[in-house]
Amino acid sequence: MDQNFEDFKQKVKDSSDIVEVISSYVSLQKRGRSYWACCPFHGEKTPSFSVNRDGQFFYCFGCHTGGDVFTFVEKMENIPFAEALRQLAERAHIPVPESHRTAADIRRARAREELYKVNELAGRYFEACLAKTEYGKTAREYLRQRGITDEIIQRFSLGASLPSFGSLRRNVGKKGATDDQMLRAGLIREKNGRLLDAFIGRVMIPIKDPRGRVIAFGGRVLGDGLPKYINTGETDIFQKRDTLFGLDVAIRAIRAAKEAIVVEGYMDAISLHAAGVDRVVASLGTAFSRDHAKLLARLAEQVVFAYDSDDAGRRNAVRAVSIAKAAGLAVKVLNVPAGKDPDEYVRKAGKEAFEDLVRHAWDGTEFQIRYAVSHENVADLAGKVRAVSNIVPYLQECRNEIEAAGYMKLAAQLLVIDEGLILSEYRKGKSRRVFEGPASLPPQPVPQGIPDALSQAESGLLSLFLRHPDLLSQWGDKLWETGFVSPVRQQIYEKLLNLQQEAPDRIRTRLLEDGEEAVRAETARILSLDETSDMTEEARQQSAADCLRRMELHHLETEYARHSVLAGRYAKENDARLSEELQICNELRGKITKLYGND
Repeated sequence: MDQNFEDFKQKVKDSSDIVEVISSYVSLQKRGRSYWACCPFHGEKTPSFSVNRDGQFFYCFGCHTGGDVFTFVEKMENIPFAEALRQLAERAHIPVPESHRTAADIRRARAREELYKVNELAGRYFEACLAKTEYGKTAREYLRQRGITDEIIQRFSLGASLPSFGSLRRNVGKKGATDDQMLRAGLIREKNGRLLDAFIGRVMIPIKDPRGRVIAFGGRVLGDGLPKYINTGETDIFQKRDTLFGLDVAIRAIRAAKEAIVVEGYMDAISLHAAGVDRVVASLGTAFSRDHAKLLARLAEQVVFAYDSDDAGRRNAVRAVSIAKAAGLAVKVLNVPAGKDPDEYVRKAGKEAFEDLVRHAWDGTEFQIRYAVSHENVADLAGKVRAVSNIVPYLQECRNEIEAAGYMKLAAQLLVIDEGLILSEYRKGKSRRVFEGPASLPPQPVPQGIPDALSQAESGLLSLFLRHPDLLSQWGDKLWETGFVSPVRQQIYEKLLNLQQEAPDRIRTRLLEDGEEAVRAETARILSLDETSDMTEEARQQSAADCLRRMELHHLETEYARHSVLAGRYAKENDARLSEELQICNELRGKITKLYGND
């Protein structure tokens, strides 16, 4: 890799403080030298995700993920290193030299930028149509009837599309957009050999990413025409499964409240914002997804689903609750009375009435249980059996047995059966889950079976080496014989030997940028221990000696066990090699005794 690229990467890293970057995804709290949060990579209630500003690294003690700022963005956005580098460069306002990108990367980036640009041009055109045309007057009147003020129109950049088959294409084309760009953005379509506007005679709602860039559009017909809503199809910059409408305007309120309200459509979201409920987002013509849940888990602790109160809305809420719980979110489900949707209810009842519904919303699991019971004829035995069968998976999603027991009691009361019957089915389900195996977590960098004392010794020694690489040469002979039992720690040690002539900061940077995820994560874990930074020279030497002694003792005990097995086998077989093995065992036992004698 050329020096210019390394210089560029280092410039981006130096300009991307890891605490500031991670704070844009999760809420960090400072405790001591580190910042802490609930991990954004796995569901948890107790913070185990730490960020170290001095060392510019992160580590989660729960799922054992760690690395530097590039690693974090790669994992959060599910993108390769090159894209993470580009995003961080853009964030720091550092231009990305085209020489550092492949031809394919350049083409993709240019194509994406073209989509952002043409969508921005279209958004401005729709806004102008709403503000300055006769048809726009009709659209503004429709919005006013729905309680949407000029301030909300501006906040959401609302617009209007004219009742013409070619006005958008003609006007945006004059601004430099090509037909190919508008086709790829979903703004125009081909029909019978003609290119026509995709949105005709509608209120236009720009769909933006969290950074406020227009990535798509929704259109709501005026009056009772069909289809009532149409959306831009998915493009290179717009995927419904990971887009939440309104997040760009709601993100601060969600972070402040640590709560997000999720509705099914963008008009519901806009109406709630207009009423003063500003922590609201909407999924877009698709079910609430794991990506949606992951996105909200970075920002909030709780999600409230305010779906329509018809059966389709309630069914969607049942599924969404499980997805949100799996992401580590506390979940509630709002019960909108009288069959109304959130939009209609808030316009008639007002903000305080809606907030009262939120305060008294059902707990997510309770809602799932009540829904399961309500959809069976529980007056007969078969209905009760089906209801219990549907309820058990929700019980298995509980965080602990105490929580599950509480919901079993509720289910038993609703079904008028003994709690023991539900408990029996619950235990059967738990047994099946154990047999099938638990859901996978990221692999631990430390192999199972290594004694804690040995693991601590290996980690402590590498911690010393990472901060004081001059110690490497002093203890190399001892380590040549014992090595590290943990393969990943042995890798780190070998890499340290190759890097020992470099400055400590540079060594740590190289390891946190290593191509192997296990090396990055274990390096971050060891650095996060922070047990050696304030030691005196004498204390460092003593600590290194203690760690090596523990490692040597484990090595000797392992060798003694291996040779004892061989000696036993040779004794049974009357093998001449027995005397040699007994001599080795005696020597090893003497060394072990000597080490124990120093305790």
